[in-house]
Amino acid sequence: MIKIENISKNFGKKVALNNVNLRFKKGEIIALIGENGAGKSTLMRIMCGYLPQTIGKVSIFGNDINDHRIKALSYIGYVPELSVLYSEMYVYDFLLWIAGIWNINDKKEAIISAAKQMQIIDVLGERIENLSKGYKKRVEIASAILHKPKFLILDEPTDGLDPNQKHDIRTFMKKYAKENIVLVSTHVLEDADIANRVVMLSQGKVINDTSIKEFKKVSCKNNLSEAFRILSANAKDKK
Repeated sequence: MIKIENISKNFGKKVALNNVNLRFKKGEIIALIGENGAGKSTLMRIMCGYLPQTIGKVSIFGNDINDHRIKALSYIGYVPELSVLYSEMYVYDFLLWIAGIWNINDKKEAIISAAKQMQIIDVLGERIENLSKGYKKRVEIASAILHKPKFLILDEPTDGLDPNQKHDIRTFMKKYAKENIVLVSTHVLEDADIANRVVMLSQGKVINDTSIKEFKKVSCKNNLSEAFRILSANAKDKK
């Protein structure tokens, strides 16, 4: 289980997160949504140990992210919104390098397994710079699952991809979440539609944490876009 307890984050006088409390469990796909500046990326970076929280606690399967950092991070796979690839490298060499960082014993087996899941077997011998945006995103996700993390965090994984590529990424997320936890931050509300839970942030606070079915009920039209608009407006009115 992932526990986020009383997390707040300040950047000087700016409050990016304000007393956020969340728990995630095996088998969940959680869609993290909110307007720009809501605190989504900040929260994910804190969960990954990239940013320190101002106050609060993050526990990854019983391991405090600060006190037992190496153990906690071993459970996490993270794909940020901006590319983390080295374009001059070949796909296989890049994945081999990442597998070495994780000190994976059977690196070849791990690479082939991740490549099959992301359908990139055919491009393992290609330079990354020659790949399409969709294939680059697949390579990024493959690199994040080499060590078989129990908690996969994806920041805008389908942004800018074509419909077929988006479908493939969503299919992967559904499969991966059967035995693990997947947290996806997205502005593409169709991504949220595959989740079984929606967490909505606004101005650094959790304003909604519910099932996708209940989230849609906020809207009389029973759709994600309208529910998002209504909840965002309500949050601004309460400010």
